Amino acid sequence: MSARDALIDRLAVDLIGPLAPDETVDAKPSDVYLTGILWPQNLAIPPEQDDRLAVAGGDGDTNEESDESSQPPAAQMRRPSTAGISFACTSAGEAAPRVIVEIGCGRYQPHSEEKDRWERVDIALSPIEIELSPGSDDIPLAAVGIAGVRLNVRVLSFDAGVLATITLVNGSRPERSREAIEVATLFQTRFTIRAAEGSRLITRPSRKAAIDADDRSNALLFRRSREYATGHTCSAEWDAGTEGREIDAVRTAWIPQGTATAVSPDGSRHFASLTRSGSLAAATLAQSTDDELVGHLGALCDAYGAWQDDQRANLEDIPAPLMDTANAHLDEIAHVLGRMRRGVDRLAADGAMAEAFRLANLAMETQRVWGGSSLVWRPFQLGFLLLSMESTLDPQHPDRGVMDLLWFPTGGGKTEAYLGLVAMVAFHRRLVGARPEDGDGVACIMRYTLRLLTTQQFIRAAATICACEAIRRGTVSSGQKLALGKTPFSLGLWVGGDATPNSRKIAFDNKGDAFKPQARQLTKCPCCNADLDYVQPRDTDPVVVECRTAGCALSKAPIPVFTVDEDVYQQRPTMLLGTVDKFAQIVRNPASRALFGVGTPMQPQLILQDELHLIAGPLGTLTGLYETAVDIILSDNGRPPKIVGSTATIRRAGEQVRALFDRGTCQFPPPGLDAEDSGFAVQDSALAGRRYIGLTTAGRSAKFTLQAVSASLMHGALHALSPEERDPYWTLLAYFNSLRELGGALVLMQDDVSDTLALLATRAGVAPRQLSEIEELTSRRTQAEIRDMLDKLAVRVDQPGAVDVVLATNMVSVGVDIPRLGLMLVNGQPKTMAEYIQATSRVGRGKVEGLVVALLNNAKPRDRSHYETFSTWHSMLYRFVEATSATPFASRARDRALHAVLVAVVRHLIPEMLEAPTWSDGSIARARQLIDLIVARAGRIDADEGGVRDELHRRLDTWIRRAPEIYWKKKGSRAMPLMQSAEEAAARRATGRAEGHAWATPNSMRGVEPATPYRLVPGLRNNDVTQ
Repeated sequence: MSARDALIDRLAVDLIGPLAPDETVDAKPSDVYLTGILWPQNLAIPPEQDDRLAVAGGDGDTNEESDESSQPPAAQMRRPSTAGISFACTSAGEAAPRVIVEIGCGRYQPHSEEKDRWERVDIALSPIEIELSPGSDDIPLAAVGIAGVRLNVRVLSFDAGVLATITLVNGSRPERSREAIEVATLFQTRFTIRAAEGSRLITRPSRKAAIDADDRSNALLFRRSREYATGHTCSAEWDAGTEGREIDAVRTAWIPQGTATAVSPDGSRHFASLTRSGSLAAATLAQSTDDELVGHLGALCDAYGAWQDDQRANLEDIPAPLMDTANAHLDEIAHVLGRMRRGVDRLAADGAMAEAFRLANLAMETQRVWGGSSLVWRPFQLGFLLLSMESTLDPQHPDRGVMDLLWFPTGGGKTEAYLGLVAMVAFHRRLVGARPEDGDGVACIMRYTLRLLTTQQFIRAAATICACEAIRRGTVSSGQKLALGKTPFSLGLWVGGDATPNSRKIAFDNKGDAFKPQARQLTKCPCCNADLDYVQPRDTDPVVVECRTAGCALSKAPIPVFTVDEDVYQQRPTMLLGTVDKFAQIVRNPASRALFGVGTPMQPQLILQDELHLIAGPLGTLTGLYETAVDIILSDNGRPPKIVGSTATIRRAGEQVRALFDRGTCQFPPPGLDAEDSGFAVQDSALAGRRYIGLTTAGRSAKFTLQAVSASLMHGALHALSPEERDPYWTLLAYFNSLRELGGALVLMQDDVSDTLALLATRAGVAPRQLSEIEELTSRRTQAEIRDMLDKLAVRVDQPGAVDVVLATNMVSVGVDIPRLGLMLVNGQPKTMAEYIQATSRVGRGKVEGLVVALLNNAKPRDRSHYETFSTWHSMLYRFVEATSATPFASRARDRALHAVLVAVVRHLIPEMLEAPTWSDGSIARARQLIDLIVARAGRIDADEGGVRDELHRRLDTWIRRAPEIYWKKKGSRAMPLMQSAEEAAARRATGRAEGHAWATPNSMRGVEPATPYRLVPGLRNNDVTQ
């Protein structure tokens, strides 16, 4: 038995029971066991047990779902007295189908001699054969020994057979004493349904209709996934059939399980020979001649082509209704393969591009060698480079207007793929200009949505950029003398002022204060891993990063990393890494113009948008609006930037990309004919995969359930596993949908969980686990604390300081890559399936067998539905990813920030307008041309949203008429401003003061919609109406 299975078995014993068939327990059994229980009918949860997890106050995040608002009061709820399964069945002849039901449970009686102890009575009924004729029937179960216990059967006919629901009902009504209720309660309830001879269990009809191209694609990819049963109160499970049957039986499950099969990034068998031959090794590609490059990379294309041929051969197995979709998939595969082959041809014909490719491979190999290994590209990584490099490096390429979207499961190596593209861009700019210096300035902008993700990716990007710089300096030899210029390849971090200092003075003043923004973001040398020194003698000096290790390839000159905004603007780093929110600053901060290279030989030519699925809803809408300004500014030289994105979870990607970036979309790798195999990504059943198990709060409060499950998992990690097996499951990563719930859980872990651990230990006769390291990973932590926390999470159980529990919100969903983490508890279904997939992918990475425990709230319909159909939707998680939306030119979005787009393009593209908002006839004419560009983009994105041109011209006319003296309202200044902070304007409105004429302008792209609290009442009183 694996360690993961042992932990699941321990959980079942602790939460369902029994420890032994004839056990005796030292407390009332409903206090000992959590679930698998059917209480007597109409038994309310007492109000005193309404233990809410959320704590008052929270953090004021208007977007988070409150436990208080989404869960009915416990006083209105009943403990479950029924559990059932719905399934489908058919018979071979005309007779009605028949099934055999096997029922088991346990009852507890007061001990005959010892007070406060309870004895278990095991109940296993004889199999019951039931004819599934349409209608409803009750079958008494007198053998259980409790009056009113019965089996309810309901049957409906449908085209392929019958749909049946069989429910075990505890209809007893004992006197309302605690002891009588315990005696009349069924524990460890279970039943199994098998088809009788001449009948068979079949697939339930699909409830998901295909309404768009994505639905049709998913219907093809997941056509082999089936739902055979769904639970009611409990969940349902089934096993693969034998002797030609689809399945043998369906059964109740109180801890349902599902496995997300691991994906091998090594791709299909067609690529295996390339790996063995060394053709995919970065070191090999870095040293190859042009002809050798063509040979290695052509072989990659040939292997993908061979896989494509296999797919075409499998078309005969596709059902007729799905054939058009299958052919569309194959057409897209052929298109992608064609682009890859043209990329190889371009390398053969373009010496600068081939040299940039070799140098990029040398840089990627160098940074991997610094980390103690060697880089062998995964087939999809090299395939993506071949797909995207030509349109990235050639501004006239027809695919320049297409976003290449790298769509690959979490943990597969997406970051390495596009860092290779960044390195290629950096070298190519220095090789193709009239002078190497023409390629100076920002070449690539990489954007993220979350601070934690940005921090971790900054560390990874620093290694790549420093490797490029070591090649430029010659401390890492490329084997030839190249003119790469005198300007270092460099990296800039451009994020919010809460994370990094906005100015040198702030950086100087904050030195040594871990609670304030620090320049020290990269703490270890990417080459030698020694501690870095941050030098800033005076508050007007730039912050210089140094490695002082003798012999280090990066020690003879400053590390080219900039984390203070003022230094970033001055240095114009090769790669700019920032959050999407920071781009709101292009409206108010004229220094940001330096980053966009307006008027220089080369503007930034590549934008990388990681975790694309996160840019949706209100954030996506405002980001798409600001992106209008960014794109127009970066296209000033007539060469729009190439945009590359990545995600593991998204639906209707084409619509979202068009709304955000005004680009077409090319997904890589494109899907094949099955979800299990896209050529470059293949499910591998030999790998452990990630196991999901579900638990319900039915009959319990969320707080009681959380502490019971948490205690059992931590108890099991110590006592159910050997010392060699413990490490992956020692640290419990607990995910919460809101800071309010997390705050309640923090108290719970410190008090109730420790008490339950002691009870479990006493029952098992072992020493209790002591919790000493309870941590939090949320937005309430400073940047320095987050970095330290990531380091602490890497500490193994056999080392001092290993973390017992870390409580996290959605901050953990992206960017946390700690290989040792194997255990996660998800408290409540996240709002989107994409969030669920991303969050749970934090555990079980690499060779660790991941275990995710989903704690689903029975009081919330969506949680309950997911629990009852747990096996179904975990067999095809990606099919249930919801579509996201972004509507940048909707009227409310235009009200909020359309003027900001106008101001940004005017300031950045009309030189005399940068510092002061004063008009001339020439600048007005130019502004009207820029308005035309904005209007044209709005028409391409959403032709139904009219009025954009009129609104922009009204704004321009108002600006000219008002004749403001400064752009941004300054405290204490009497100068008339054009704009003011939207937050300040909202504060003035809230206090009844006039906003003034200055346009309210967002400082951030978040919190764009104010919350509107409401109260639902049966009727309005007179004073409610007047108010």
